[in-house]
Amino acid sequence: MSDTIERLTGADYEEAMDTMGHAFGFEEGRDFPSLLPQIYRPTDEWMQAIYAIRRDGKIVSAVGCHPRDWQVGDTTLKLGGIGGVCTLHDYRGQGLMKRLMDRAVDDMVAEEYHLSWLGGQRQRYQYYGYERCGNVLTYTLGPANIRHADRNARAIRFELMTEDTTDWIAAAKAMHERRPIHVLRGDDDFILYLLSGYNEPLVAFDSNGDMLGYVTYKDGGIKEVTATDAETALDVLVACSLDQNSRLGVMVQPDDVGLSRLLGGMAEAVNVSGSGNWQIYDWETTLDALMKVKRETHQIEEGEVNVEVDSDTFKLFVTTDRTGCVKTDDAPDLALTAFEAHRLLFGPTRPVDVVEIPDRARMLNTWMPLPLGFMRADSV
Repeated sequence: MSDTIERLTGADYEEAMDTMGHAFGFEEGRDFPSLLPQIYRPTDEWMQAIYAIRRDGKIVSAVGCHPRDWQVGDTTLKLGGIGGVCTLHDYRGQGLMKRLMDRAVDDMVAEEYHLSWLGGQRQRYQYYGYERCGNVLTYTLGPANIRHADRNARAIRFELMTEDTTDWIAAAKAMHERRPIHVLRGDDDFILYLLSGYNEPLVAFDSNGDMLGYVTYKDGGIKEVTATDAETALDVLVACSLDQNSRLGVMVQPDDVGLSRLLGGMAEAVNVSGSGNWQIYDWETTLDALMKVKRETHQIEEGEVNVEVDSDTFKLFVTTDRTGCVKTDDAPDLALTAFEAHRLLFGPTRPVDVVEIPDRARMLNTWMPLPLGFMRADSV
């Protein structure tokens, strides 16, 4: 049977949300608009991100491809977030998901997306070119760690950010946009990102009433922490742990080096893991942007390495006054498959844990992994 793939409209909103909820087995009271309010909205603009297949007039399979403008240093990358991948139980095993995923990937390539991200089981999405890689650090911080570290806790109070607290939202958004790597969130929907995943956005104020930063909190997990500087961010986390009287699991992005160094001296433990399943379409632009941020946030040595990814070769370089990546016709120092390149260049493990590194490419051991992370509030 031949099924037509369509892009949904605002008129399909209720049916699509119902179909997706059933396919994912959501219980009553739980749905996608509550889980991810920043992307599931009943308008043509937002619903056209969902590809769907109908049978007998009803939606039976869907895949969302949600665009993100991802700011990496001075470069804005076009990123496609894949989410809501589902097929109703009675229609599984018929290749519907494959057709939708193939179409979404083909469209991203045609529309010149730089890269794409998704969650989910690794091998399931390797069939479409994705590989689990990137890096994110999760620190465990509790009252006992704080007490033994003998750090004086600042007087900090927390208030819940809501859609009505427009001044707080504007200040939080300005802090967010000072991060080296961040998704460009709109003025009207910044708060919706922070509410995703059923999180509570908490604003931190000092004793003078000045805003210090914010966290997203849920069941002892901090998925996002942003403040005026790294020391203040740690103060906010310490106050949050003491306020909740519990251990916190704090996710820290790979470009937030200052906070990682501070938490590393106090936290009980740290877990380093991949930040999701990624697929790079424009290797030159993506690597160039991430190399520049790496140079700004880390101390890395000067040098150059030519890396072949499938049939293309890219020169990665660090000089006194320039850092980046350009495509080259020079012979490669190291040849990699696309899957190997994702893991070697972006982690979370060391390059030597992926393939044997020849002497002429040894600089990769000091440069990698590049800071390919993705904040949970931006996921789909």
